[in-house]
Amino acid sequence: MPYLKRFGLLALTLLAVMLCAEDPAKPAQGVQIQTYKGWPDSYILSSAETGIKAVIVPAVGGRVLHYGPDDANIIFETPGSDGKTLKNSKGFWVGGYNLDIGPELRGMPPHPDLWMGRYKARANGPYSVICESEPCAASGIVLKKEFTLDPKTGNLRILQSMTNVSDKETNFCLWDRTLCKGGGFVLIPLNPKSTMNARWGLRYKKDGKEYFDNETPASPNTKILDGVLVAEATGKDVSSGKLGADSAAGWIGYARGKQIYIKSFPYDPKGVYSDAGNSVEFYWSPQVGEVEPLSPEIALKPGASYTFPETWQLLKLDADVTTFEQARAHVDKIAAAVKSVVK
Repeated sequence: MPYLKRFGLLALTLLAVMLCAEDPAKPAQGVQIQTYKGWPDSYILSSAETGIKAVIVPAVGGRVLHYGPDDANIIFETPGSDGKTLKNSKGFWVGGYNLDIGPELRGMPPHPDLWMGRYKARANGPYSVICESEPCAASGIVLKKEFTLDPKTGNLRILQSMTNVSDKETNFCLWDRTLCKGGGFVLIPLNPKSTMNARWGLRYKKDGKEYFDNETPASPNTKILDGVLVAEATGKDVSSGKLGADSAAGWIGYARGKQIYIKSFPYDPKGVYSDAGNSVEFYWSPQVGEVEPLSPEIALKPGASYTFPETWQLLKLDADVTTFEQARAHVDKIAAAVKSVVK
């Protein structure tokens, strides 16, 4: 009976595939799922070769709460926030990296599910995890982030995307908001073809509205050194502040202690950068330095998506960075590191 032979061969083939297939319960290489500081089902991407790990916490917006070696986390984690979520707490703030939608100056409607809600998450292969939000009723947007750690370099690649799941066109930018530990120096190459008088601006508030002064900005926390804006994230002179620039370099750096944290990302010279034209922004206080790349504002028809990729890098230094000038001296090293990244 030929059909029995065919059935038997098919059954043996399926059995062989099942035996050879990877156990779905077994974590992918370089990926561990653990409870991290009270948040269960957190993803740890780690590289034994570099000693660098990234901790992604789906319970609070799919945010990154650790990047770097075990003893040198560049990310700021808010004291007292461990284990808190929208479901079990009110009036709390979690540090780290997360993806938001803007423009900020427009006055966005509250969207806590995107910012702090639980994200769906799954390992996407070796050293990789995907986090995806629930649909946001206030914005009509779903956010997704795919994190991949390079085991040889420790670089973290992030594909950040938004999808319009509403029945109307949406207009938003993607806004990376990463809280780093304070006390460092941000480095922003200024655009030689800037449309701003000063090539950068400081945020102020007047008559209840916020705006960026890019005509005559000045702060004791900032210096312009050979075409690079350097700002110190401390409160010793000013309690807090925020600046922005229409930088075309496609990177922003943050030097703190013996390491430099770099974010590289695409810049579109024809794009609409809505917050005063800023492609990068930086907020500082005595505790934090918030590094903020921005995408252009994107019009999305229902069902359409937009992706804004980033690559994170860490550079080790021989000595602590303690001055504006010392920070500026590392710009060529940063630019070379960014150039080495395969886009």
